Amino acid sequence: MSGNNMLEVLFVSNTNDHQLSCSVWDYRTGTNLMNYKGGGGGAATHTLSVVRSEYLVAGNLTKPLLHVWPINAQEQMTAIRFVVAGAVSALALSPDATYMVAGIQETLYVWHVLTGRMMNTLSKHYQTVTCVKFTSDGSHFVSCGKDGAVLVWNLARVVAQEENLAPLYTFNDHGLPVTDVYVGTGGMRAYMFTVSLDRACKIYDLNSGTLLLSVVFAEGLQSVAVNALETQVFVGTNAGSIFDFFTNDVPRVKEYHFEEAPKQFVGHTKPCTVNCLALSADGKTLVSGGSDSHVLVWNISSRQLLKTLTFKGAITNLHIKLTNPAIFNPEHKQPQVFAANLKRMIDPEGAEEMPIEIMVDSITYDGESNYVTANYSPADTCCNPQFVVCGSLSNASTKSEDSEELKNLRQEVERLRHINKKLFEISSKQLLRQKRK
Repeated sequence: MSGNNMLEVLFVSNTNDHQLSCSVWDYRTGTNLMNYKGGGGGAATHTLSVVRSEYLVAGNLTKPLLHVWPINAQEQMTAIRFVVAGAVSALALSPDATYMVAGIQETLYVWHVLTGRMMNTLSKHYQTVTCVKFTSDGSHFVSCGKDGAVLVWNLARVVAQEENLAPLYTFNDHGLPVTDVYVGTGGMRAYMFTVSLDRACKIYDLNSGTLLLSVVFAEGLQSVAVNALETQVFVGTNAGSIFDFFTNDVPRVKEYHFEEAPKQFVGHTKPCTVNCLALSADGKTLVSGGSDSHVLVWNISSRQLLKTLTFKGAITNLHIKLTNPAIFNPEHKQPQVFAANLKRMIDPEGAEEMPIEIMVDSITYDGESNYVTANYSPADTCCNPQFVVCGSLSNASTKSEDSEELKNLRQEVERLRHINKKLFEISSKQLLRQKRK
C-alpha cells in the first residue's frame, strides 16, 4: 500500500434503516464508499467494530445477534451467524482481534474469536453494560454500566478463568449511568476519560487507579472524544450540545464546575442526543452523530460546520479510520478470522483440548502451507502413546527388540521438529506483516 493512497474514511451506523446497517463515507467530500446490508434494524450504540481493516462487526439493536461483514462486501457472511444470549449493548475486540467482549444486560461475555470458545462470563455490574473499551496494548479492558460503575479488567486473568475473579479497579464516582469512555494510548499507563448522565466528565490515571479530575457541565453527557495529545476533550450532551475544554486550562482542583456555559459547536437540531463523536488523525476535524439523524463535520479551530450527512434514523456509531480505499475492492479475499459460531457455555476442559488452527495464505507465505497441518491439537501430543517421546526412547534404548519402534519414534521427533520450525517461521512472518500494515 502506498502512503499516497491513504484516506480517512468514516464508518456510520444508524437505527431506523432496515436495509442498511452501516455505511462508509469519505467525510471530507461526502462520497459514499460502501453500504453494508442485512442488519435488520441497525447497530446498537457502542457495538460497531472494525476488525483489522478486514471485517465489520455490529450488535443488532433489538435481536440477540452479532452481524459480520467482510469489509469489501455489502452482504453479511453466510457461513457465520452469531446468536448470543441477548441483545448486545456494548462490544469491543482486542487490538489483535484475538478476543471479543460483549455486554449483554449486566453480564460481560468473553470469547476467543478464531475458535469461538467462550472464555469467561463476568457479572460484576448491577445494571446493563453501556460500553466496553480495550487498552491500546490489549492487556486490559474497561466496562461501564447504567449502575454508574467503571470496572477495569485484566484480560489474562479473565481468560485464565481464575476463581472469585475481581476487577483490577472499581470506580463508583458517577452517580448516574456512564454513557461513554475513552482510553488513551500507553496501555495501563494511559489516562481514561468517562462521561455520564450526571453531567460529569472524569479523568483517571490507570497506572495508579486514581481519579485526577472531574469537570461538571450544565447538561447530561452522552459521548466523549479526546485528541491524540489528550489535551483537548470534546463531550456531546443529551440536549444536543457539543462542548470542549483543554485539560491544561482547568484549575488544579479535584472538581471543576463551569460557571458560564463554555463555547459550543452549534448545529444539531435541539432537543436531541449527541450519541457519538470522532476525531480526525490530525486533530483538526470533529465528526458528531445525533439522534436527529444527522452526521455533522466540523472544523475545530473555527467551530465552522463543514458538511452535513443526513440519514433515516438516529446515529449510533461513528469510527474514523485511516486506510487504503483499495480495501473496499470486492476482488480482495479476506483471511479467516472468525469461527463459524460462538459457544454458548464455558468449557472447563477446553484449555487442554482447544485446537490450534493455522490459516496459511499460499501467496503470502510462499507455498509453505504444505508443511502445516490444520486443526492440530496439543492434546494429541499428551494423550496419544505414540507421541510420548521421552519415556519411549528411554525404554527402547534398553531393549534391542524395540529398535524398530525407536527408529519410528526418531522419525516422528524429526517430523514434529520440522512442523514446529515452520509454525514459528509462519507466525513470525504474519506478525511482521501485521506490523507493516
